[in-house]
Amino acid sequence: MSGTAAAQTSMERERARPDYKKGWDFMRIEDWGNAAKSFQQAIDTDREFEDAYYGLGSAQMRMKKYAESIAAYVKCRDLYRAQAGKNFTNSQDAQRHRQDRLVEIDEQIRLTQTGPQSLTSQDRVRQLQDQRRQIQDYISKGGNVSIENSVPAFVSVALGSAYFRTEQFVEAEREYKAAIAADPKKGEAYSNLAVVYLQTGRYKEADAAVRSAEKAGYKVHPQLKQDIKGKIAG
Repeated sequence: MSGTAAAQTSMERERARPDYKKGWDFMRIEDWGNAAKSFQQAIDTDREFEDAYYGLGSAQMRMKKYAESIAAYVKCRDLYRAQAGKNFTNSQDAQRHRQDRLVEIDEQIRLTQTGPQSLTSQDRVRQLQDQRRQIQDYISKGGNVSIENSVPAFVSVALGSAYFRTEQFVEAEREYKAAIAADPKKGEAYSNLAVVYLQTGRYKEADAAVRSAEKAGYKVHPQLKQDIKGKIAG
């Protein structure tokens, strides 16, 4: 990317940030419609704003617009992959980008923790903290990170859940596995994968996924564990 193009992209991102922030403010008070509008306005300003597509997908999921949420999450995922392809051509630039992302994520955490808290905002902070940890892992590995694994685990989990809602179990399984490949400590992905295995009759695999989720420190729903044990016993 040329210096002029990079500067232009940076300017577009800065102009898009206020609408992006408003989107999460609306998410915090569970105003999904206005959240979606704000994220879309951010995207209209910066067509490569990957996290704005994630926010849009999240708002659409809350409104049960699953097909639209899949499209938004897929765009988010693809932008992360494209960004990785640009950055990983030079390991020094990649590390610099990751350090910038840490600063950006810290600011998002601060903003999310400001004001009234809800389950949505708490979940957002947890996702951001997971992404921060994942980026720190990438920094410690240097350039030894594949483009495929550059997609944040929470993006793959969200896309998997959108696919699951539309009963696209093959696609849901693929995304949950991508989340685990990107972040082996992502217990939620193992738990969701267990649900896919249960739905598709692979009960022993479901049990193993539950064990992996718990090993990662994730609290698996007791009913899921009971359903899986019942299927294995029966």
